[in-house]
Amino acid sequence: MKESTDTRALRPWAAGAPGGTGIILVALLAALVASELKLNWVERLVGAYLVATNAERPESGAIWEKGRKAQTARMAIDKLASDREASQRMARNAGTLNEIVAALAPGQGAMLSAEHFRELYQKIPSGIAAEMISPFDLLRFTSEKRWTRAYLEKSSEGLTIYLLEANNQVLRQFRVAAATLALMARRGAAASQSLEDLASFQNRIYTAERFFAALSALTEEERRGLIAQPERLLEVSGQITRVGLSDEALAGFVDVGVEVQAGSQRRVILIQGQDWAVWRLRSLLEGKSPAARPATPPPDGVSAR
Repeated sequence: MKESTDTRALRPWAAGAPGGTGIILVALLAALVASELKLNWVERLVGAYLVATNAERPESGAIWEKGRKAQTARMAIDKLASDREASQRMARNAGTLNEIVAALAPGQGAMLSAEHFRELYQKIPSGIAAEMISPFDLLRFTSEKRWTRAYLEKSSEGLTIYLLEANNQVLRQFRVAAATLALMARRGAAASQSLEDLASFQNRIYTAERFFAALSALTEEERRGLIAQPERLLEVSGQITRVGLSDEALAGFVDVGVEVQAGSQRRVILIQGQDWAVWRLRSLLEGKSPAARPATPPPDGVSAR
């Protein structure tokens, strides 16, 4: 009987069959595929690589852009919250209205208690304070127990002040012009200086004796127009040695610089006198016949040389 298998027919198949090395490679590949399906180690390696090289890859694409916008928005919100908290903290600790105005940017505001606003109001020169709002109105609002807070909002045109009830209803709203705020700021800037350091008083500085002698020659109305609250000067610690008069008017007022000597220290207290009263006093100091009170004060900023 003839053999069922021809050895010569098996030779081509044997030649194409994988050898030992091929079988090992196939086995390794199968093992890798099986382990990936079970352990996902390829995905883990790719993820680790992406994390390691994240800082070096460019931030581009819709996802990155969306993330940047979200981060920018969060930073803007955090800054607004921080600025508001800082302005409120500053307002609570402020000793003068000038401090609040200087710390606020246009568009920003600060909330004060009614008691705190009254304290700041009392430190404002009486002539300016009365133009803002009558002290009698503040007394009425206080006695009615309706006024609880004051909201101050700064703008390029000045400062708007809202007197509020507990439910945020507005009792009174009024505005302080930018020119008036500038006048008040000058008053605070004169501290810890001498009259010679302030250019507006050059050539118009008088000894205290000469100034008060001329002041005594004016009427009571003229004196009050020049120094609205003389009792405050009596509270000053030190000796008043000299007084300077500015030659410029702003918002109907003229700066009067009172220099005080306390030991070796000198400082200037800046007050605002009504322009017509200052012109009258200057006429006396310069040996001229006092002019009559003008019906219309000189325009703001006009020199009275």
